[in-house]
Amino acid sequence: MTDVRPAMTRPDAVRAAVRARGWVLDVDGCLVRTATAGGTGGVPIPGAVELLRWLRRSERDFIVCTNASQRPVQDYAKHLRAIGLDVADGEMMTAATAAADHIAIHHRGLSVLVVGDRGLEAALLERQIELAQPGGAPAGVVVVGAADVYASSVLNAACLAIADHGAAFYVTVDTPWFHGGIGRSIASSSAIAAAIAAVTGRKAEVCGKPSPAIGEVLQSRLGGDGSRIVVVGDMASIEIRLAHQMGALGVLVMSGGTSAAEIPGLEPTHRPHLQVADVGALVELIKTIEPQGDNNDQST
Repeated sequence: MTDVRPAMTRPDAVRAAVRARGWVLDVDGCLVRTATAGGTGGVPIPGAVELLRWLRRSERDFIVCTNASQRPVQDYAKHLRAIGLDVADGEMMTAATAAADHIAIHHRGLSVLVVGDRGLEAALLERQIELAQPGGAPAGVVVVGAADVYASSVLNAACLAIADHGAAFYVTVDTPWFHGGIGRSIASSSAIAAAIAAVTGRKAEVCGKPSPAIGEVLQSRLGGDGSRIVVVGDMASIEIRLAHQMGALGVLVMSGGTSAAEIPGLEPTHRPHLQVADVGALVELIKTIEPQGDNNDQST
């Protein structure tokens, strides 16, 4: 069930952000300006480096969370470090790792057919989950992620597993478009899952942002209390919706996929508690009360 954390004044929202102990940071259009998911080929948005430094210096826990799924999580973290963003492998989460975590918890012992690329395969194998193959025994789970190429044999096996054998059906994301601050492009995983749904009559369950599945994983890693968590991102329909579902504080940066014209018409679950131009502007707001917020104060 989606909750709505009450609105607050701008000063109160800034103070709540500084008091928070856990932070979830989006990548594309938030920390990085890019045309490719996961920050690949992009450049840091002004303020991104400083925000990460402040989080580390003030001993906040944080997770850099992307809906990308094509490559292993370590590859995305390595690229962020290469462009100057201090993100360890263990501080990175992708839609692929979230899907693998969900499957490991809810479908342990079942084989999984990957309709995607190395990112999903690696995440599942790291959790000792058996991968199904086209032409082999029907999969118990089908999961769709991003890829450049989808083999017809894999698509056929996926549809048969779902339609004829009742396989569970997941997709990393269901948003139609990717926004990274430089134009937009199709979300391939969403398009392929929609095609499979059209054939089988079954809609995929989403494991990436803003699903309850990824929210549960994020809260577990950040201490469980949503009221002590901040979610920062550029999509009102994704990161801010996720924040409300988690009972967290939602900070919307206007450096990516949400336009100013959309703000007045946002539904309650998409309305941010704090809206800023970009992460650089967020850092400047933090500085206005940092003496009160940089002392590891645990109070709310």
